[in-house]
Amino acid sequence: MMKKKSEIEPTETDRLGLGKLRIRQKQGFFKFTIDPILLASFCRIYPKEKVLDLGTGGGVVPLWLAGYRGVLQVTGLEFQAELAVLAVENVFLNGLEERVEIIQGDLRVPGTEVTSSSYNWVLSNPPYIKPSAGSLMENPVLAQAKFELTCTLEDVIKSAARLTPHNGRLALVHLPERLSEIMVLMDHYGFEPKRMVLVHPKPGQIPHRVLIEGRKSARPGLFLLKPFYIHKENGEFTDEMIRVYQGDLIPEK
Repeated sequence: MMKKKSEIEPTETDRLGLGKLRIRQKQGFFKFTIDPILLASFCRIYPKEKVLDLGTGGGVVPLWLAGYRGVLQVTGLEFQAELAVLAVENVFLNGLEERVEIIQGDLRVPGTEVTSSSYNWVLSNPPYIKPSAGSLMENPVLAQAKFELTCTLEDVIKSAARLTPHNGRLALVHLPERLSEIMVLMDHYGFEPKRMVLVHPKPGQIPHRVLIEGRKSARPGLFLLKPFYIHKENGEFTDEMIRVYQGDLIPEK
């Protein structure tokens, strides 16, 4: 899947976080959100652990883990060929081709490039919305990123169960209103929820995202992190969010 560096056309780029990383984006095609950054900052991953990002999009999670967290082996799996190509370009843009591999494929039937390995962690920022829950967009790339058109929440968790060993971990960013479904599916596929945090746009507002980590074949026991706020009441980023943008972890206490 990887192109040669000489095949990547130069283009204008945006910052990814407040550090050294850069990312290519395309208006109306791919614009990364804060969600994969929150996911990458939620997980306590050691550098030598092997990570798989299901539905990697433009490669935000692999870039963040390899570029800011020093993780040595990160694979991004992306169904949409256009986004997989863009993710490859972003890997080369940041000189991370020795640490990050991008594979174009279907998480429901992953090829041998994926299944030949076992991963300590599987992460995913999957489509949040069931097709019946909203109006589909005309742009097929954006529609597949937001709506469960090519994979469902169950597909993601089932795939993670196939690709992780005993004690392997799964981490998701999703909508709080689907939390009960997430927990039921985790239990069904052998993951015990172990850590969770609710993300709020600002103080006084209800949470709009949940970050949850499950461990395979683990004992029961869920640790609930303190609420995480993205903005202060005046609209500025909180100190915690600024530190996340600098590559730090979401605080637990």
